[in-house]
Amino acid sequence: MNWVSKILIVLLLIALSACSGVDSVTKKRWSNSENTISIIDMTSKDFRLMDAGSRLQRVIEGNLQTTGYILAGKDARYHLKYKIMEFNEGNRMARIATMGMSDSAKAQLRVKAALYDRGNMVGAWEVDSWVSGGVTGGSEDNLYESAAKEIAGHLRGDK
Repeated sequence: MNWVSKILIVLLLIALSACSGVDSVTKKRWSNSENTISIIDMTSKDFRLMDAGSRLQRVIEGNLQTTGYILAGKDARYHLKYKIMEFNEGNRMARIATMGMSDSAKAQLRVKAALYDRGNMVGAWEVDSWVSGGVTGGSEDNLYESAAKEIAGHLRGDK
């Protein structure tokens, strides 16, 4: 390569490696909190239940996209409070072996949930979720997903 082509390549690299940025000035005296929600886990101090509560919270947060609510902090208008009342992970291998016929192998999750609007309860639900079988024995993830979908349906007003 001759020196002209090397200079052109260097100039091309300099031109293509442009920097980018953004600048914003915001002046506001209002807040849009009409559809904001916070999620509060009220599960007791039992570590097994607390773990189930935190897993359920993650799945509920993922399902909020379908409800019209926006996840916010403590200044949210609505507060969804829930408590894991019962959790049994069951035995997946037993579910596979018995093809879901054994109740002792069934995974169960029972949740009480309530929606508060500025401190006043506007709705309360008890959600029972279970996985009893299937070809692969079902997954604990299905347990949380079905409970979160049920709660999201209540938040939308579908249930």
